[in-house]
Amino acid sequence: MCFSFSEHLDFLRYLIPLLFLAGYGVMKKLKAARAVADERLSGSIMPAVSAARLLLRRLLQFSGIVLLVLAMAGPELCRGGKPVRRKGIDIVFMLDVSNSMLARDLLPDRLGRARSEILQISRSISAGRKALVLFAGAPFVQCPLTSDQDAFEALLDVASPELIESQGTVYRKAFDMVLDVFESSGSVPEERLGGDRVVVLLSDGEDHDLNFGESAGELKSRGIRLFAVGVGGTGGVPVPLRAPGDTVTVLKRDGSGTVVLTRFVPEVFRDLVRASGGRFFHSRPGMPVHQPVSEAINRIAAGSRWVLVPSERTPLHRSFIAAGLLLLFVEMLTDDAPPFRRRRMLSSGQR
Repeated sequence: MCFSFSEHLDFLRYLIPLLFLAGYGVMKKLKAARAVADERLSGSIMPAVSAARLLLRRLLQFSGIVLLVLAMAGPELCRGGKPVRRKGIDIVFMLDVSNSMLARDLLPDRLGRARSEILQISRSISAGRKALVLFAGAPFVQCPLTSDQDAFEALLDVASPELIESQGTVYRKAFDMVLDVFESSGSVPEERLGGDRVVVLLSDGEDHDLNFGESAGELKSRGIRLFAVGVGGTGGVPVPLRAPGDTVTVLKRDGSGTVVLTRFVPEVFRDLVRASGGRFFHSRPGMPVHQPVSEAINRIAAGSRWVLVPSERTPLHRSFIAAGLLLLFVEMLTDDAPPFRRRRMLSSGQR
Protein backbone atom coordinates (compact mmCIF):
# COMPACT_ATOMS: atom_id res chain seq x y z
CA MET A 1 0.00 0.00 0.00
CA CYS A 2 1.18 3.52 -0.74
CA PHE A 3 -0.22 7.02 -0.15
CA SER A 4 -0.69 9.86 -2.62
CA PHE A 5 -0.44 12.53 0.08
CA SER A 6 1.82 10.93 2.66
CA GLU A 7 2.36 14.29 4.39
CA HIS A 8 -1.20 14.00 5.76
CA LEU A 9 -0.11 10.97 7.79
CA ASP A 10 1.41 13.48 10.20
CA PHE A 11 -2.11 14.08 11.51
CA LEU A 12 -2.01 10.60 13.09
CA ARG A 13 0.32 11.91 15.79
CA TYR A 14 -2.45 14.22 17.01
CA LEU A 15 -4.63 11.17 17.71
CA ILE A 16 -2.29 9.93 20.45
CA PRO A 17 -3.57 12.50 23.01
CA LEU A 18 -7.11 11.60 21.90
CA LEU A 19 -6.45 7.95 22.81
CA PHE A 20 -5.34 8.91 26.31
CA LEU A 21 -8.33 11.23 26.75
CA ALA A 22 -10.68 8.41 25.70
CA GLY A 23 -9.17 6.10 28.33
CA TYR A 24 -9.43 8.81 30.94
CA GLY A 25 -13.09 9.35 30.00
CA VAL A 26 -13.85 5.64 30.46
CA MET A 27 -12.35 5.64 33.95
CA LYS A 28 -14.25 8.81 34.91
CA LYS A 29 -17.56 7.38 33.71
CA LEU A 30 -17.09 4.12 35.60
CA LYS A 31 -16.15 6.02 38.74
CA ALA A 32 -19.22 8.27 38.40
CA ALA A 33 -21.50 5.26 37.92
CA ARG A 34 -20.19 3.63 41.10
CA ALA A 35 -20.67 6.84 43.04
CA VAL A 36 -24.36 7.22 42.09
CA ALA A 37 -25.69 4.15 43.87
CA ASP A 38 -24.72 0.86 45.44
CA GLU A 39 -23.77 -1.73 42.86
CA ARG A 40 -26.65 -4.02 44.01
CA LEU A 41 -29.23 -1.26 43.44
CA SER A 42 -27.77 0.49 40.36
CA GLY A 43 -29.35 -1.99 37.97
CA SER A 44 -32.86 -0.98 39.11
CA ILE A 45 -32.15 2.75 39.31
CA MET A 46 -30.18 3.33 36.12
CA PRO A 47 -28.67 1.17 33.36
CA ALA A 48 -25.57 -0.61 34.59
CA VAL A 49 -22.36 0.53 32.94
CA SER A 50 -20.16 -2.20 31.46
CA ALA A 51 -16.43 -1.45 31.33
CA ALA A 52 -16.01 -3.83 28.39
CA ARG A 53 -18.73 -2.12 26.35
CA LEU A 54 -17.34 1.33 27.21
CA LEU A 55 -13.93 0.28 25.94
CA LEU A 56 -15.52 -1.24 22.84
CA ARG A 57 -17.29 2.03 22.04
CA ARG A 58 -14.13 4.06 22.42
CA LEU A 59 -12.21 1.56 20.28
CA LEU A 60 -14.83 1.79 17.53
CA GLN A 61 -14.77 5.57 17.72
CA PHE A 62 -10.98 5.81 17.65
CA SER A 63 -10.65 3.27 14.81
CA GLY A 64 -13.21 5.17 12.73
CA ILE A 65 -11.30 8.43 13.15
CA VAL A 66 -8.01 6.71 12.22
CA LEU A 67 -9.55 5.36 9.01
CA LEU A 68 -10.85 8.81 8.07
CA VAL A 69 -7.41 10.34 8.63
CA LEU A 70 -5.84 7.60 6.50
CA ALA A 71 -8.38 8.39 3.79
CA MET A 72 -7.07 11.99 3.74
CA ALA A 73 -3.62 10.62 2.85
CA GLY A 74 -4.97 9.03 -0.36
CA PRO A 75 -4.37 5.30 0.27
CA GLU A 76 -3.73 3.29 -2.88
CA LEU A 77 -3.04 -0.34 -3.70
CA CYS A 78 0.24 -0.11 -5.61
CA ARG A 79 1.48 -2.91 -7.84
CA GLY A 80 4.38 -3.32 -10.21
CA GLY A 81 6.90 -0.66 -11.12
CA LYS A 82 7.84 1.55 -14.03
CA PRO A 83 10.75 3.94 -14.62
CA VAL A 84 9.77 7.61 -14.74
CA ARG A 85 12.02 10.44 -15.85
CA ARG A 86 12.42 13.21 -13.34
CA LYS A 87 11.26 16.69 -14.31
CA GLY A 88 14.40 18.69 -13.63
CA ILE A 89 15.00 20.34 -10.27
CA ASP A 90 12.81 22.47 -8.00
CA ILE A 91 14.51 25.39 -6.26
CA VAL A 92 13.05 27.60 -3.55
CA PHE A 93 15.00 30.79 -2.90
CA MET A 94 14.64 32.09 0.66
CA LEU A 95 15.42 35.80 0.68
CA ASP A 96 15.87 37.72 3.92
CA VAL A 97 14.24 41.16 3.54
CA SER A 98 14.70 42.38 7.10
CA ASN A 99 15.94 45.94 7.63
CA SER A 100 19.49 44.73 8.35
CA MET A 101 19.70 43.64 4.69
CA LEU A 102 19.77 47.36 3.78
CA ALA A 103 23.25 47.71 5.30
CA ARG A 104 25.76 48.95 2.76
CA ASP A 105 28.87 46.90 3.47
CA LEU A 106 28.09 45.46 0.01
CA LEU A 107 27.10 47.51 -3.02
CA PRO A 108 24.45 48.69 -3.52
CA ASP A 109 23.47 47.00 -0.24
CA ARG A 110 23.12 43.47 1.13
CA LEU A 111 19.64 43.05 -0.35
CA GLY A 112 20.81 44.23 -3.76
CA ARG A 113 23.72 41.74 -3.69
CA ALA A 114 21.37 38.94 -2.61
CA ARG A 115 18.93 39.71 -5.44
CA SER A 116 21.83 39.73 -7.91
CA GLU A 117 23.03 36.34 -6.65
CA ILE A 118 19.53 34.88 -7.02
CA LEU A 119 19.17 36.31 -10.52
CA GLN A 120 22.44 34.81 -11.73
CA ILE A 121 21.77 31.42 -10.10
CA SER A 122 18.24 31.18 -11.53
CA ARG A 123 19.49 32.01 -15.03
CA SER A 124 22.22 29.37 -14.78
CA ILE A 125 19.77 26.55 -13.98
CA SER A 126 18.32 25.53 -17.34
CA ALA A 127 15.70 22.96 -16.29
CA GLY A 128 13.22 22.93 -13.45
CA ARG A 129 11.10 25.40 -11.52
CA LYS A 130 11.90 28.26 -9.15
CA ALA A 131 10.02 29.79 -6.24
CA LEU A 132 10.73 32.80 -4.05
CA VAL A 133 9.92 33.04 -0.34
CA LEU A 134 10.55 36.38 1.36
CA PHE A 135 10.92 36.48 5.12
CA ALA A 136 11.73 38.73 8.05
CA GLY A 137 9.68 38.41 11.24
CA ALA A 138 7.14 36.50 9.14
CA PRO A 139 7.43 34.81 5.73
CA PHE A 140 5.27 34.85 2.63
CA VAL A 141 5.45 33.33 -0.84
CA GLN A 142 6.41 36.04 -3.31
CA CYS A 143 6.47 33.60 -6.24
CA PRO A 144 5.24 29.98 -6.22
CA LEU A 145 7.13 27.26 -8.11
CA THR A 146 7.14 28.23 -11.77
CA SER A 147 9.14 27.63 -14.94
CA ASP A 148 8.38 31.19 -16.14
CA GLN A 149 11.73 32.91 -15.71
CA ASP A 150 10.39 36.35 -16.69
CA ALA A 151 7.66 36.23 -14.04
CA PHE A 152 10.15 35.03 -11.44
CA GLU A 153 12.56 37.88 -12.21
CA ALA A 154 9.77 40.49 -12.12
CA LEU A 155 8.70 39.37 -8.65
CA LEU A 156 12.30 39.17 -7.47
CA ASP A 157 12.94 42.75 -8.60
CA VAL A 158 10.32 44.21 -6.23
CA ALA A 159 11.44 42.28 -3.12
CA SER A 160 12.05 44.77 -0.30
CA PRO A 161 11.52 45.19 3.46
CA GLU A 162 8.36 47.25 2.81
CA LEU A 163 6.58 44.05 1.74
CA ILE A 164 6.70 42.59 5.27
CA GLU A 165 5.36 44.62 8.19
CA SER A 166 6.75 42.28 10.87
CA GLN A 167 10.49 42.92 10.98
CA GLY A 168 13.27 40.94 12.63
CA THR A 169 14.59 37.65 11.24
CA VAL A 170 12.98 34.29 12.08
CA TYR A 171 14.24 31.31 10.07
CA ARG A 172 11.95 28.70 11.62
CA LYS A 173 8.73 30.08 10.17
CA ALA A 174 10.40 30.58 6.78
CA PHE A 175 11.57 26.95 6.67
CA ASP A 176 8.07 25.74 7.52
CA MET A 177 6.66 27.77 4.63
CA VAL A 178 9.30 26.38 2.25
CA LEU A 179 8.17 22.86 3.14
CA ASP A 180 4.59 23.88 2.36
CA VAL A 181 5.69 25.23 -1.03
CA PHE A 182 7.27 21.89 -1.93
CA GLU A 183 4.35 19.82 -0.66
CA SER A 184 1.77 21.86 -2.57
CA SER A 185 3.77 21.86 -5.82
CA GLY A 186 1.69 19.15 -7.50
CA SER A 187 -1.69 17.48 -7.26
CA VAL A 188 -0.63 13.90 -8.08
CA PRO A 189 2.52 11.95 -7.15
CA GLU A 190 3.97 12.12 -10.67
CA GLU A 191 3.66 15.92 -10.68
CA ARG A 192 5.28 16.15 -7.26
CA LEU A 193 8.11 13.91 -8.34
CA GLY A 194 10.12 16.93 -9.46
CA GLY A 195 13.43 15.17 -9.06
CA ASP A 196 15.77 16.83 -6.61
CA ARG A 197 14.63 19.69 -4.40
CA VAL A 198 16.93 22.51 -3.37
CA VAL A 199 16.63 25.46 -0.99
CA VAL A 200 18.93 28.47 -1.46
CA LEU A 201 18.91 30.71 1.62
CA LEU A 202 20.32 34.24 1.36
CA SER A 203 20.60 36.19 4.60
CA ASP A 204 23.04 38.10 6.80
CA GLY A 205 22.79 35.48 9.54
CA GLU A 206 20.86 37.44 12.15
CA ASP A 207 18.12 35.37 13.80
CA HIS A 208 15.85 36.68 16.57
CA ASP A 209 14.37 33.27 17.33
CA LEU A 210 17.29 30.76 17.33
CA ASN A 211 14.81 27.87 17.27
CA PHE A 212 15.26 26.60 13.72
CA GLY A 213 17.04 23.30 14.39
CA GLU A 214 13.98 21.07 14.01
CA SER A 215 12.78 22.83 10.84
CA ALA A 216 16.23 22.69 9.25
CA GLY A 217 16.54 19.02 10.17
CA GLU A 218 13.20 18.39 8.48
CA LEU A 219 14.77 19.49 5.19
CA LYS A 220 17.41 16.79 5.55
CA SER A 221 14.88 14.08 6.45
CA ARG A 222 12.88 14.87 3.30
CA GLY A 223 15.92 14.82 1.03
CA ILE A 224 15.92 18.58 0.40
CA ARG A 225 19.37 20.11 -0.18
CA LEU A 226 20.19 23.41 1.52
CA PHE A 227 22.65 25.99 0.19
CA ALA A 228 23.13 28.74 2.78
CA VAL A 229 24.55 31.95 1.31
CA GLY A 230 25.75 34.45 3.90
CA VAL A 231 25.55 38.05 2.68
CA GLY A 232 27.61 40.82 4.26
CA GLY A 233 30.90 41.62 5.96
CA THR A 234 31.97 40.65 9.46
CA GLY A 235 32.51 44.27 10.55
CA GLY A 236 29.70 46.23 12.16
CA VAL A 237 27.85 48.71 9.91
CA PRO A 238 24.77 50.90 10.60
CA VAL A 239 21.30 49.92 9.40
CA PRO A 240 19.66 52.58 7.20
CA LEU A 241 15.89 52.83 7.45
CA ARG A 242 13.76 54.06 4.62
CA ALA A 243 10.09 54.48 3.93
CA PRO A 244 8.36 54.80 0.55
CA GLY A 245 9.07 58.27 -0.86
CA ASP A 246 11.78 59.16 1.66
CA THR A 247 14.95 60.69 0.25
CA VAL A 248 16.79 61.24 3.55
CA THR A 249 18.61 58.27 5.06
CA VAL A 250 17.77 57.66 8.72
CA LEU A 251 19.90 55.25 10.74
CA LYS A 252 18.32 52.70 13.07
CA ARG A 253 18.86 53.49 16.76
CA ASP A 254 18.11 51.66 19.98
CA GLY A 255 16.10 52.97 22.92
CA SER A 256 19.00 55.05 24.21
CA GLY A 257 19.58 56.70 20.83
CA THR A 258 22.73 54.74 19.96
CA VAL A 259 23.14 53.76 16.32
CA VAL A 260 22.48 50.03 15.87
CA LEU A 261 25.26 48.14 14.09
CA THR A 262 24.81 44.92 12.14
CA ARG A 263 27.32 42.37 10.97
CA PHE A 264 27.29 39.04 9.20
CA VAL A 265 26.86 36.21 11.74
CA PRO A 266 28.58 33.04 10.46
CA GLU A 267 27.69 31.03 13.59
CA VAL A 268 24.03 30.90 12.57
CA PHE A 269 24.96 29.46 9.19
CA ARG A 270 27.20 26.85 10.76
CA ASP A 271 24.26 25.69 12.88
CA LEU A 272 21.99 25.66 9.83
CA VAL A 273 24.43 23.62 7.76
CA ARG A 274 25.00 21.21 10.63
CA ALA A 275 21.26 20.66 11.18
CA SER A 276 20.36 20.29 7.51
CA GLY A 277 23.47 18.64 6.10
CA GLY A 278 23.79 21.50 3.59
CA ARG A 279 26.60 23.70 2.26
CA PHE A 280 27.66 27.20 3.20
CA PHE A 281 28.89 30.03 0.94
CA HIS A 282 29.91 33.56 1.97
CA SER A 283 29.06 36.39 -0.43
CA ARG A 284 31.40 39.18 0.64
CA PRO A 285 32.75 42.39 -0.93
CA GLY A 286 34.34 41.58 -4.27
CA MET A 287 33.53 37.86 -3.96
CA PRO A 288 30.07 36.89 -5.25
CA VAL A 289 29.23 33.19 -5.01
CA HIS A 290 26.58 32.66 -7.70
CA GLN A 291 28.97 30.69 -9.90
CA PRO A 292 30.00 27.98 -7.39
CA VAL A 293 26.41 27.70 -6.15
CA SER A 294 25.11 27.31 -9.72
CA GLU A 295 27.73 24.68 -10.51
CA ALA A 296 26.84 22.68 -7.39
CA ILE A 297 23.11 22.79 -8.21
CA ASN A 298 23.73 21.83 -11.85
CA ARG A 299 25.73 18.81 -10.70
CA ILE A 300 22.73 17.72 -8.66
CA ALA A 301 20.38 18.29 -11.60
CA ALA A 302 22.65 16.30 -13.93
CA GLY A 303 22.51 13.24 -11.67
CA SER A 304 20.21 10.26 -12.02
CA ARG A 305 16.99 11.34 -13.74
CA TRP A 306 15.08 8.03 -13.52
CA VAL A 307 13.09 6.73 -10.57
CA LEU A 308 10.85 3.72 -10.13
CA VAL A 309 7.15 4.34 -9.41
CA PRO A 310 4.22 1.90 -9.16
CA SER A 311 2.79 0.99 -12.57
CA GLU A 312 -0.73 0.36 -11.22
CA ARG A 313 -2.54 2.38 -8.59
CA THR A 314 -5.98 1.45 -7.26
CA PRO A 315 -7.49 4.21 -5.08
CA LEU A 316 -8.77 2.98 -1.72
CA HIS A 317 -9.86 6.23 -0.07
CA ARG A 318 -13.58 5.58 -0.64
CA SER A 319 -13.30 2.22 1.12
CA PHE A 320 -11.47 3.82 4.04
CA ILE A 321 -14.12 6.54 4.33
CA ALA A 322 -16.96 3.98 4.20
CA ALA A 323 -15.31 1.77 6.82
CA GLY A 324 -14.60 4.75 9.10
CA LEU A 325 -18.18 6.04 8.91
CA LEU A 326 -19.52 2.51 9.49
CA LEU A 327 -17.47 2.14 12.67
CA LEU A 328 -18.67 5.52 13.93
CA PHE A 329 -22.29 4.55 13.16
CA VAL A 330 -21.94 1.25 15.03
CA GLU A 331 -20.44 3.12 17.98
CA MET A 332 -23.49 5.39 18.07
CA LEU A 333 -25.83 2.36 18.20
CA THR A 334 -23.88 0.64 20.97
CA ASP A 335 -25.04 1.17 24.56
CA ASP A 336 -22.88 1.19 27.66
CA ALA A 337 -25.10 -1.38 29.39
CA PRO A 338 -25.37 -5.05 28.33
CA PRO A 339 -28.75 -5.91 26.70
CA PHE A 340 -29.88 -8.34 29.43
CA ARG A 341 -29.29 -5.67 32.10
CA ARG A 342 -31.48 -3.22 30.18
CA ARG A 343 -34.27 -5.80 29.79
CA ARG A 344 -34.14 -6.58 33.53
CA MET A 345 -34.39 -2.88 34.37
CA LEU A 346 -37.35 -2.38 32.02
CA SER A 347 -39.23 -5.40 33.46
CA SER A 348 -38.67 -4.25 37.03
CA GLY A 349 -39.94 -0.79 36.08
CA GLN A 350 -43.17 -2.23 34.65
CA ARG A 351 -43.84 -4.11 37.85
